[in-house]
Amino acid sequence: MDSFQCECQEDKDDFVDTQRRYDQLVRDLFISLVEKVKAYNLEAVEGIDLSNLDHYEQDRIDFNDNNNDPTDHARLLPPFLKAYLFAKSAHQGQCRKSGEPYITHPLHVAHILADLKLDAPSLLAALLHDTVEDTPVTLRDISHAFSPEIARLVDGVTKVGELPFASREERQSENYRKMILATARDIRVVLVKLADRTHNVRTLQYMPPEKRRQIALETMEIYAPLAHRLGMHRLKTELEEECFRHLYPERYEELEGRVREKAAERREYEGQVVRELERRMKEAGLGTCGTTLEVTGRTKGLYSIHCKMKRQRIEFDDVHDKIGFRIVVDDVESCYRALGAIHSRWKPAGTGKIKDYIALPKPNGYRSLHTTVIGPRGKRIEVQIRTTEMHEVAESGIAAHWIYKQRNRGGRSGVGSEKDAAQFAWLRELLAEVRRQNDPIEFIDSVKEDLFGREVFVFSPEGDLYALARGSSVLDFAYLIHSDLGDHCGGAKVNGKMVTLKHLVQNGDTVEILKSNHQTPKREWLRYVRTSKAKNRIRAWLKRRQREKSIFEGKATIEQALKKYSPRGAVEGKKEYQRNLQHLLNTLKLPDEKELFAAVGYGRISIESVMKELFGASAIQSRGTKSIEKREKDDGLVLQSISPSKPSSKTGIVVGKERNILLTFCKNCTPLYGEHVLGVITKGKGIKVHRQGCEHLLEADERRVVDVTWDTDSTHVALRPIQIQVFLEDSPGVFAGMCNAISQAGYNIGNVSLRKMSNGRGLARICFVFVSILSTISSIDTFVLI
Repeated sequence: MDSFQCECQEDKDDFVDTQRRYDQLVRDLFISLVEKVKAYNLEAVEGIDLSNLDHYEQDRIDFNDNNNDPTDHARLLPPFLKAYLFAKSAHQGQCRKSGEPYITHPLHVAHILADLKLDAPSLLAALLHDTVEDTPVTLRDISHAFSPEIARLVDGVTKVGELPFASREERQSENYRKMILATARDIRVVLVKLADRTHNVRTLQYMPPEKRRQIALETMEIYAPLAHRLGMHRLKTELEEECFRHLYPERYEELEGRVREKAAERREYEGQVVRELERRMKEAGLGTCGTTLEVTGRTKGLYSIHCKMKRQRIEFDDVHDKIGFRIVVDDVESCYRALGAIHSRWKPAGTGKIKDYIALPKPNGYRSLHTTVIGPRGKRIEVQIRTTEMHEVAESGIAAHWIYKQRNRGGRSGVGSEKDAAQFAWLRELLAEVRRQNDPIEFIDSVKEDLFGREVFVFSPEGDLYALARGSSVLDFAYLIHSDLGDHCGGAKVNGKMVTLKHLVQNGDTVEILKSNHQTPKREWLRYVRTSKAKNRIRAWLKRRQREKSIFEGKATIEQALKKYSPRGAVEGKKEYQRNLQHLLNTLKLPDEKELFAAVGYGRISIESVMKELFGASAIQSRGTKSIEKREKDDGLVLQSISPSKPSSKTGIVVGKERNILLTFCKNCTPLYGEHVLGVITKGKGIKVHRQGCEHLLEADERRVVDVTWDTDSTHVALRPIQIQVFLEDSPGVFAGMCNAISQAGYNIGNVSLRKMSNGRGLARICFVFVSILSTISSIDTFVLI
């Protein structure tokens, strides 16, 4: 008994000690945050007496008490302190997966933004950003207690509510959509969101393995590229390193060990080069008489080393630029003087190793001089040269740009000013895609495509610089310039030579588009383009053409039917049609005559039903035509009439609750079990099943498209032969490992074809009998990615 009481007492003491330690952690985080903000924005934390923090804590207001008005009780509190107490009260009793109080997360997010030197509203939004999503607090409460500006920032960061979404992708799509729309109104939204994601990634080790991988993959695909697009190198690097560690822990540990092995040698070499650079700069008159000169060395990140090894297919010891050097000076003139001093000492490693991003800045605002030279001991070293302001923009990106903008002219927080137009053109394009895209899968793919991947920089004939995703064609360039130019692109010249529309542009190309008013988009163009803007414009044009075609066919069908069904001839039939047109539209619930033409042309409304409404059922039957029911069955427009001559319950597709439906699978996209699919009602062939995104869906009447799902009962799913394409590294053992992954998943390979591509990689086409895409492809994908 005494022993049990002692154990209980020990547990109680441990709990009290833990709570005391957590309370001190929260207190220290807030105090250090105030001190950090005070160093660059004293006004934001003015009036906060840190020595009296205990008093504030003891007398804090219960912001969740509906009988209390936070504004009345906390009118005299400084806004920064009030936001902290508001968030702490709202999150009271909530914990992170690590066991720490939840309030530590908003405090860490605010710390990240304070490192970027953001303004007070951004910091308040960081402290409050999870209150609406995870507590009973509403946006109205925040607007009332603080300001509408703070409420808008918090709303932009908050995920969409618990609405009924069909899939995880649809929810993810809506979250991205909401964030991008909010960012267009106020750029600080995305800065808070990136800081939020950065701290979540820092604490991924506390999440379950599957959730950890899901968050890391999403961060690598969306948030790290977004940080890169915004020029926020510091956050981008941290996100990539942390996600690399969680996605590929074995590879990360291997590289970390290799880097650690030669750490002493690397530090010694780094010190030698830094001293030599400082000496050369001072000989050139830099860093004297109080002018700025900072020379530093840095080690390349593990993820960057990993990517270079994969991209160039080299071993760790063949990566020669593991150390980079940076020189920071006062002005642009000093940058070029520093470049000359370096080249007078060490020879450049090649003509393509000198890059002038000062004269030609990157689209995200990055400016610097880069040169790779043969340094001491014959090793290649990369040196970056920039001014202090360029360095701040390079590290903090859009955050630094926004700070300078606010400091110098008090501009808006959005991205719509003329000065921002070129720098944030990609964000405007992304915003346009948000408003155009309805399909969640296509939207997520277009966001990833626009954000991710390396870029190429090309020139127009006038000398303007444009950035495109690597692998883009001249057709992508035409659509980048203007949609009308893309639609009527008849040809192109690259560096003065005629090329085909599918010609891929390279860095430094000068591209001239030849416009032809007789040219229009074609479906095969979708195979030529890489960018989401070009793809979406081509798809929109094809859909518009299909609608125009249906309107034309519907009008002709009605004109012919009036001649055929009118009891008093064609002329009187047209008059009768015009007199009863509005009644006909109201009955069929159509807004105008054009929609009537389209509905008849699409086949959504049968011509017999239109004629029956105009002339009566007796007039239709007297002409000896087929019954309406028979015609609808022939046209395949009534779902219940679609039934196979021989029941086929092994398709694996369910329409509503029906399995015994006549089905065919599109041979172009060959949908696999587990992929997102749609059905199209066809004439005579039942429902054709397509994978979402299939280009053949463009030619389908949207009103014929029906929702279909894969059967969850495996007994109703038959084996089907399928073919997959896998791009892989051309190195020993890779193909064998891939075949082993397929074999371990339980599938037998029928035949294989291999081809070496021009970029040095391999392409394998593999055929095997297959049920589910989910397990097999994930096994192969994991193998190939590693």
